[in-house]
Amino acid sequence: MGALSPKAAKEIRRCADDFQYFCTKYLKIVDKAGRVVNLKPNRAQRDFLEANEKNPWVYVLKGRKRGLTTIIAAMNFHSALFTPYYYALVLAHTESAAKSIFRIYSRFYENLPAFLKFPVKLQNKHELEFEHGGYICAATAGSDSARGGTYQAIHCSEFAMYDNIEALIASALNTAGENPRVTLETTANGLNDAHRIWAGQGGFEKLFISWLDDESAFSKKKPEWVPKEIAEIAVTYNLTQRQLNWAADTYLTRCAANWNTFLQEYPPEAHLAFISSGKRFFNHAYAHAKPQPGYARYQEPLRYRAYVMGVDTASGSEHGDYSAWCLLDCTNKRKPEIVSTFYEKISPSAFAQKVRDEAEAYSALVCVESNSYGLSIIEYLVNMEYVNLYRRVKYDAATDRYTHKIGFATTASTRSILMARIQEYISQKWLDPIDGTLQAEMNTFVFNKSGKPTAEVGKHDDLVLATALALVSFDQVDAEQEIKQRKAPRSVEEVLEFEMQTGRLYRKSKDLFGEDDSLTSPVDGAPMGNAPSRF
Repeated sequence: MGALSPKAAKEIRRCADDFQYFCTKYLKIVDKAGRVVNLKPNRAQRDFLEANEKNPWVYVLKGRKRGLTTIIAAMNFHSALFTPYYYALVLAHTESAAKSIFRIYSRFYENLPAFLKFPVKLQNKHELEFEHGGYICAATAGSDSARGGTYQAIHCSEFAMYDNIEALIASALNTAGENPRVTLETTANGLNDAHRIWAGQGGFEKLFISWLDDESAFSKKKPEWVPKEIAEIAVTYNLTQRQLNWAADTYLTRCAANWNTFLQEYPPEAHLAFISSGKRFFNHAYAHAKPQPGYARYQEPLRYRAYVMGVDTASGSEHGDYSAWCLLDCTNKRKPEIVSTFYEKISPSAFAQKVRDEAEAYSALVCVESNSYGLSIIEYLVNMEYVNLYRRVKYDAATDRYTHKIGFATTASTRSILMARIQEYISQKWLDPIDGTLQAEMNTFVFNKSGKPTAEVGKHDDLVLATALALVSFDQVDAEQEIKQRKAPRSVEEVLEFEMQTGRLYRKSKDLFGEDDSLTSPVDGAPMGNAPSRF
């Protein structure tokens, strides 16, 4: 760059001091029509600039195509252009996304007038470094670029799509210098760690960008018909006719008439964006659920009820999975109830003792996943002569005989049985997942890239699997037979207990228990000592 005229030098100083002036006069973007035009901040972009003035740490939750990436890039470019040794880092969820974002920076530089086009010493598809030391790098989250150097500006783009959100965000923030500008920007992706950060009390200025405030979200063309979902939000949010036209067209075309997709891509409110997005296995979401390790009992043991217990065992390692059980009252198999849960990182031997104690307290049928550490639980229960155990039939080719094996062996094919069972009970509302830890795991139980239902990266599904094991064991429980094995009522108090717990009148003892005793039913009209008159 040659000698500058006084006019050029004055303009450079003004640009350096006034971001918005520089932005609107010299930065070029490609608009929705494919034209190269000056960057004139829209309402969403202006809202971001205002939020950044309040707090340099900003979390932006948004819908699609609101220009937030562009305005963040403009700020980073301005700082790197005019500030020696100013380092800016952009992290994207994919390589292609990183390249796409960096093209914004490249276009900014390429379209600058000559007197502002400061010389560079490095420029490629991911990096731009000025000779004065200003530096911009766009990379994928988790790459070496995210771990090296010290950055004054960090932009995590679409971070809700990262494979391990919490770890990657922490890694990025560890590269921040003094008084950094940190921007987390994303569309929602279910109730994952991005939602946890949004709902938490961290130091971020939170900015939700709704399509309701989008100046371009309108259409003069009336749709042939208005879907009921769009009609409802038109009333709820008092949409104008042009907004309704746009919403109906967008819902039917860009969102393929999928309501959850529309709420994810164009949310009218933040909580709807989270709850309605992501490839979750369970349709219902629990916005405030948090995993709470430990033991929870919801009902005390009752003599005339039938119980099952699903058990999922882990190693007990600090960095491993949780050992978990879910104990259900299955007297009415169409309306089971959660009785107790357990969720801790505990050694298999200690866990085995707790399983036995709880199973004996409820006389429960125990279904243990027989893979890996579950075998030690089964061995312990057998050695302690606990016989009420789930058994599967297995063909032995060597002997040409079918044998009984204790426990549930989870394979690719049998796992689908587990998932189908718990999905059915939850979707049909036969089982109310009242446990907060179970709800939290259900929130982050998703279809992975291969279409397999599993926990999100960094999350757990141990209590989900334990509950599924309990449900699948229903096939080996006959509630009435379970009750037959219990002691028959011998007093009026016990008769009342029986009726309250089973929901059926106590008639002749032999009708249920196969033996006669001194008590008879009111139908028979025989005396029952000091029984109430209803007998």
